[in-house]
Amino acid sequence: MIRHVFLWKVAEGADPDAIIRILNSLPENVPGARTWSLGAQRGAPGASGDVWDYGLVCDFDSEEALQEYSGHPYHLEVIERLLPMFEARAVCDFELSE
Repeated sequence: MIRHVFLWKVAEGADPDAIIRILNSLPENVPGARTWSLGAQRGAPGASGDVWDYGLVCDFDSEEALQEYSGHPYHLEVIERLLPMFEARAVCDFELSE
C-alpha cells in the first residue's frame, strides 16, 4: 500500500474553505483512494520547526493506483485550480510496511 501525504500553506487572500471543498471533491470524481483524511494544523510549531497550514493523507493499493489517480483528468483540473491558492506545498509518497 502507498501512502500519499500532501501538505500546503494557504496563499494570502485565498479561501481555505474553498481549498478543502475542492480537494474533498476528488474521492467522488477520481477512483483509487482507499482512505482519505484532511485537516488543519493544530497546535504551536514548537521545536519541530515551521509548520504547514493543512495536510491531506490518503492510501492507494499500489504505486500504479496512485499514478492513475495522479494522471486522472479531474485531478489535473483540480491542480490547475488550486495552484494559485497555495503559498507553498509538499508531497511525500511512501510504501506502508506490512
